[in-house]
Amino acid sequence: MRLAFCSILLLALAFVLLSYYVSQPLKEGRRVDFKPIIADRDIALTFARSPLGLILVTEHLGDAIRGINLSAWNGEEQTIDLINFLALTDRDVLIALDAAEERFDLNSLIMPISYSPPSIAAGTNFKEHADEVYSEDPPFLFPKITPASNWNANVPFLPRLDYEAELCLFPLSDITTERQTAEFGLVLCNDFTDRLTLIREIDLGAPLGLTGFASGKGCEGCLPTGYLAVIPQSETFYLSVELTLFVNDELRQSFRMRDIIMPIEDIVDQALHSHGTQYTKGKDQIPLMPGETISQGTLILTGTAAGVLFKPLNIWNQSFYLQPGDDVRTEATFLGHLENKIVD
Repeated sequence: MRLAFCSILLLALAFVLLSYYVSQPLKEGRRVDFKPIIADRDIALTFARSPLGLILVTEHLGDAIRGINLSAWNGEEQTIDLINFLALTDRDVLIALDAAEERFDLNSLIMPISYSPPSIAAGTNFKEHADEVYSEDPPFLFPKITPASNWNANVPFLPRLDYEAELCLFPLSDITTERQTAEFGLVLCNDFTDRLTLIREIDLGAPLGLTGFASGKGCEGCLPTGYLAVIPQSETFYLSVELTLFVNDELRQSFRMRDIIMPIEDIVDQALHSHGTQYTKGKDQIPLMPGETISQGTLILTGTAAGVLFKPLNIWNQSFYLQPGDDVRTEATFLGHLENKIVD
């Protein structure tokens, strides 16, 4: 009896030690002063929005941006919707525009466009992330139904709350099976996840993504989006983006979009062909998309790389996850940053 008890105790100790081991940060480093850059206008147009109107951004000053107030030039009605404004405006005019510039504090900036929920998200789309969560399945899609929030919005605390730095793309026109080509804009996102709910609802016997994810990824306030919307000239511009994430100024994620497994055209193709696939959310079944069309302005989350908090062995302990008061900062080349505090 004593031998059996000792064996169980040793196994439990080994499990605890292993869970601590796998939970150690994969990336090490401290945050240094962020030196954000804005893409040259002949490569990509960068936009922001304040209560004063739509801004063509020319420079990032760290705590502010500098740019041209397009609403003052074109009128509020014409610039209220960025996507429609772009459809009606000659890009060459914007590239060459030489007008008075103004300074806008970052804290005054709001979401540059109104996104069309639900969003489409890709899972395990970076090999190193698939490896860290022991997934051998190919990348998969799932719906993220929570509405987008502002770049500096607080994120409500949940047990086993996790982060995922992501690059989001959004089409500038509707996409259908008959018309799959579209121009995309870019915005920085963070896909916060309720891992406890995800694990409670997941059915490991079902294809990955169909259970657990719609609920675990649908928590309120769990989709902060950036203050910059970038419209590139090149279809492959998004692959040049690099992302980093810090928790309380400690580095946790750092990756390059060029390492993505499933590029945007494949995500779109898979979404169109599986638009009616049903996903379990609690007791309900919801489709990947509300119809057969990916509407303009739909956020497409392209996936995250390694460095997330979740490991299958550490779900038992809240100390491995985000805590009330934690500051999560996400940064990306050309796309500025997000600042999100976890609040109870």
